[in-house]
Amino acid sequence: MRQRVHQQLFFICSFALAFFLPVFPKILPIIIVVMTINWLFSGIYLKTVPRLFVEKWRLHTISFISFYLLYLVGMLYSTDYSYGWFDLEVKLSLLIFPIIFATSDLSVYNESRIRLILGSFIGGCITGSLILLGHTWLFNARWGVPDTYYYSNLSWYFHTSYLAMYFTFGVGIMLYYLSVDPFKQSFPKILLLSLLILYLEIFIFLFSSKAGLIMLALTQVLFVILLLYKKIGLTKVTYIFLIMATVFIGFSRIFPFAFKRIAKADTMVTSSQNIQSNPNDGTIARMEIWKISAGLIRQNFFFGVGTGDVKDVLMEAYRDHQLYPVYKKKLNAHNQYIQTFITIGVVGFSLLVATLFIPAIRSLRRGEYLYFIFVLIFAGNILFESMFETQAGVIFYAFFNAFAFSNSAFSFEQSGRQDGKDF
Repeated sequence: MRQRVHQQLFFICSFALAFFLPVFPKILPIIIVVMTINWLFSGIYLKTVPRLFVEKWRLHTISFISFYLLYLVGMLYSTDYSYGWFDLEVKLSLLIFPIIFATSDLSVYNESRIRLILGSFIGGCITGSLILLGHTWLFNARWGVPDTYYYSNLSWYFHTSYLAMYFTFGVGIMLYYLSVDPFKQSFPKILLLSLLILYLEIFIFLFSSKAGLIMLALTQVLFVILLLYKKIGLTKVTYIFLIMATVFIGFSRIFPFAFKRIAKADTMVTSSQNIQSNPNDGTIARMEIWKISAGLIRQNFFFGVGTGDVKDVLMEAYRDHQLYPVYKKKLNAHNQYIQTFITIGVVGFSLLVATLFIPAIRSLRRGEYLYFIFVLIFAGNILFESMFETQAGVIFYAFFNAFAFSNSAFSFEQSGRQDGKDF
């Protein structure tokens, strides 16, 4: 009975985390603390830790903590301990979630409950979008702010790239469920999912995140490929592809702001304008930062500069190259692969790539396509943002990765089938 209560609280915390990610991020640390305390008092790990080397799914899940441990090692050759410990605190979810999911009883997550958690995330995206609309109308639209419902004016206290990533994953979840016998599902269900997909896609266009639009297009292409793989029929798949392409192009005409930003970025890059004359342009800033970062990587190839010193080293490099707009904003590398390479060297970079691409390949082989979509969306987005440097990125990845990986691996080992539950 006692363990059943702990299991239910574990599920409730997972449900709440998924919902509040795109709604109210300030409450997430509290939920994580409750989940951790529940895990500690449950004592379930006393039974499951000895099984780590018997049940492979547990060992594989907990292996994700190696990335966090490498950042901990990076403290040994750091001098700025204050920033280093702060950075480790931000990344703490990368340690907590793999341990909790690897040492818990995952029988609490049956297929219906997995769908409830994924549904709560979609519900959170919709709720968050309504809050953003209300805030924008109250504080921007009524005062005649230009481009009121676009980009940062709409995203409020979220970064547009993170919201676009959340909403793209929400679209990916619904596309995945539509791909499961799409012509055998009830019409009301297909209609509801289609309308929700269109709704979230509108917001992705309004957020005007270049990475978000790219990953949305790629997610839709993967959906079409998945339909072909499931042998739905070439004619039917062609119709679906044409409808999706028409909607995407139509939204680009209705909401031109997003593609104006892409066109502007392309013009600035090809014309080689520098950051001094365009201090507020993100694309130019990224290009300049990446050039400087390449030099830092060459100088600290094997071990990096250390967990605590990466920010100081970047700021010094910006100052030396007279990139004062970037220096004043104290920007990170705006690419997690580069950020990790600078911080903990080639080993850290290789481990980051491995923790993304090995599970992605494994998910494809086992037919866990939704998990593959999740990894692909995150791996693509961190090309343009250092998402492990903020809790908005860390918690999203750490929670859904541990949740999805452990459940699919647990299901695979329990059933012996070549597919997971819903992942």
